[in-house]
Amino acid sequence: MDQEKKDRWEKLLKPYRFRIIWTMVFLLLALLLLLIGFWKTLVLVIFAGVGYVIGKMRDEDLDIYSLIDSVRSMIGI
Repeated sequence: MDQEKKDRWEKLLKPYRFRIIWTMVFLLLALLLLLIGFWKTLVLVIFAGVGYVIGKMRDEDLDIYSLIDSVRSMIGI
């Protein structure tokens, strides 16, 4: 019974998953801006981004040079 409910919810929400995710991300960002201010939120976002990059490097066994090359190809340099 629980699996049926889960499948039904997944089927219902799947077309809207990115809307839901990005709404939650920006809601969290807005709350952070209101609660701790712009500069502290900016520092927090920068640290989270650096943490993501380090985690991606470790997960995919990348070195810094391949990471720089992939960033360059994304921005067209």
